[in-house]
Amino acid sequence: MGEAIIFKLHLVLGTTIFLLFPFTRLVHIFSGVAAPVKYILRRGYQIVRKRT
Repeated sequence: MGEAIIFKLHLVLGTTIFLLFPFTRLVHIFSGVAAPVKYILRRGYQIVRKRT
């Protein structure tokens, strides 16, 4: 009758990951073939503007 707790946990975690994925920076992985490697290995950067 009832499903095992591990199956229910699997469904909840899978659904959570599926729903949160579009709101993470990981969506940029799908930009191209080499993009995943470049994305993982890239350095963070910050654009700084000088006042004139």
